[in-house]
Amino acid sequence: MAVVGTNGSGKSTLLSLVCDLTPPDTGSIYLDGRLAALLDLGSGFHYDLTGAENLLLNASLVGLSRQRTFELFDKIVEFSELGDFINEPLRTYSTGMVMRLAFSVATHVDPDVLIIDEVLGVGDRAFQQKCFEKMMHFSQSGHTLLVVSHSGSTLREICSRAIWLDHGNLIADGDINTVLDLYEQRRNVAVQ
Repeated sequence: MAVVGTNGSGKSTLLSLVCDLTPPDTGSIYLDGRLAALLDLGSGFHYDLTGAENLLLNASLVGLSRQRTFELFDKIVEFSELGDFINEPLRTYSTGMVMRLAFSVATHVDPDVLIIDEVLGVGDRAFQQKCFEKMMHFSQSGHTLLVVSHSGSTLREICSRAIWLDHGNLIADGDINTVLDLYEQRRNVAVQ
């Protein structure tokens, strides 16, 4: 599911609520299953630790056992393409390298729900395509993908449903093409 809206519309707040980082003022949120989130590049990472140490730490934060993390370690590093740098401190990584590690850990812990908030705009084109393919496979495997992005074309490719928020209010909910068409029409009218 895509979440769209202008800056300040409540997209990131919604994701924070789903991740239980922010308690709701009213009502309740129920999540069944393992959640992995890429909300803020490098969140959950410690920049003085190595990439390997951060991989272990981040996997434990999403509930993966130490044994399972060690079983997946090589796959995560291979997907991230950070083999030569995995034992270097994260503070020496570029923004794209941090994103590679974060995405690799989040997708390899086999979450039931994967939340992505605009972080895939960094990194080189080849790795972005690799991430896109991983998200498509994830979604097609029956997992839930909740994505915030300002790229309508990307959202149309990986999501089947969308919601449009405006200042915390739900404006539209439905088929991805219908909601994005309404949203883009409203934005085009506002620009003129």
